[in-house]
Amino acid sequence: MTDEFVKVSEKEINEELEGISKILDSCKNDNEIKEKCQEIKNHLHKIKGLAPMMGKKGISEIASINDSLLKKILEDNMVDGIFETISESNQRMKNLMQDSTLGMNEFIKTIKTKHSAFLE
Repeated sequence: MTDEFVKVSEKEINEELEGISKILDSCKNDNEIKEKCQEIKNHLHKIKGLAPMMGKKGISEIASINDSLLKKILEDNMVDGIFETISESNQRMKNLMQDSTLGMNEFIKTIKTKHSAFLE
């Protein structure tokens, strides 16, 4: 993988994370996340594809978990606490883009436990 590819991929992931941030800025609760669910999934889809190619396993894992939760919402399930989960996940992925892995494994365990009924 070339340096140019990594540079372009990093830029794209950061743009997708910013896109999620803008959506989150317009939301206040779980119901509003439900309304914006597909838009957020579209951003996560790109992140899920690019992050592993860049060696950003943590970002890919967080994006995948969030994608699975949003998929459940699209299937007409309500995932309580999704606003908080998506918000914190987005910030964690931003931190990981800056190579800050502090507390990442604990965070992943926490969201998997919190939403275990929807993650099988």
